[in-house]
Amino acid sequence: MGLDFSRPAAPDVIQAQGQVTSAPPAEQENYEQYDIVADRQQMNQTMTNSPEVDRLASQIEVYNLETIVSFGANAAEEISKCSDVVLNSMNMSQLDESSAMLTTLAKIMDKFDIEEIKDNPGLFGKLFGNLRKQLDKILAKYHTMGEEVDKIYVQLKQYESEIKQSNRKLEEMFQANVNYYHELVKYILAGEQGCRELEAYISQRQADMEATGDNSIQFELTTLNQALMMLEQRTQDLRTAESVAMQAIPMIKTMQFSNMNLVRKINSAFIITLPVFKQALTQAIMLKRQRLQAEAMSALDAKTNEMLIRNAQNTAEQAKMTARLASGSSIKIETLEQTWRTIVSGIDETKQIQENARKQRVEDQKRLEAIKAQFDQMYHMPDKGSVNH
Repeated sequence: MGLDFSRPAAPDVIQAQGQVTSAPPAEQENYEQYDIVADRQQMNQTMTNSPEVDRLASQIEVYNLETIVSFGANAAEEISKCSDVVLNSMNMSQLDESSAMLTTLAKIMDKFDIEEIKDNPGLFGKLFGNLRKQLDKILAKYHTMGEEVDKIYVQLKQYESEIKQSNRKLEEMFQANVNYYHELVKYILAGEQGCRELEAYISQRQADMEATGDNSIQFELTTLNQALMMLEQRTQDLRTAESVAMQAIPMIKTMQFSNMNLVRKINSAFIITLPVFKQALTQAIMLKRQRLQAEAMSALDAKTNEMLIRNAQNTAEQAKMTARLASGSSIKIETLEQTWRTIVSGIDETKQIQENARKQRVEDQKRLEAIKAQFDQMYHMPDKGSVNH
């Protein structure tokens, strides 16, 4: 029998309950699923009416109701703390940080334009006039993208480390709370055992009162029934705490597996994909630059060849012109002939003008003399000889 039916020596003496201790578990890299229902069934089979449960039941002093009120309090409080810790761990800070990093990464990826580095036959014609400026602009843009991706990469690695550290803490929390849960189940089994023992003792005392007719036993039966009611209620309270634990403890495992899936996603999608993307981007840009430079050099060679051909043609034409100038006189014979003809014509025209002028003077003189004679006749002007006589 586990219950203590001895009367207390003093009303203020209460037997202390044993403290639950648990060593921190070793770090685990692999987290296995935990079946709390199967664990509970196994404890029912192995711990019911066991010496350990009997020891816990002996903490209940039937005539000291305070021991019933505080029965299993330590284990129940630890389970409640477990729920608080789990609730506090389910904050949104890390989720917000990861969401911010993913949003930043999405903005960086939006800057990537495949058309800028894709082979485009018409691009060279656009870039040839200002090739270096355009190429430097593309390279500067994607160099900045590379730096931003590097920053996100470092943040993601740090976030991955924080998740792993959080999982180790969750594992410690899980192991500790499983131990508290086991202790709580032991108290429940002890409470159930105490109720059975107390019911049996009440039946025995009821029979004693009926057999002896001692009515004083009735007062004892009242106390025992009150203790039974309180123990049943206390055991039910512990079962309620067990229900809380059956939700909180698996929730820790769920958080662990969610974290591990997030770490796996970070590794597969970011830790591997981002470096590969950067490498592919770098190769594409380098090939693009080489192609543009090769086209530029090809065009430069073509321009050089064209210039050489034109220079050769100009040199040949200049040589032929110089030869023509050197092989002939500075003044063409045709020019001399035309000049001679012009001079001769000028001389002939001058002579004709002079002859015409001479004839005109003779004619003018004759006309003047005729006019003068006519004047003399009209005004009877004597000539100079008549006047002298």
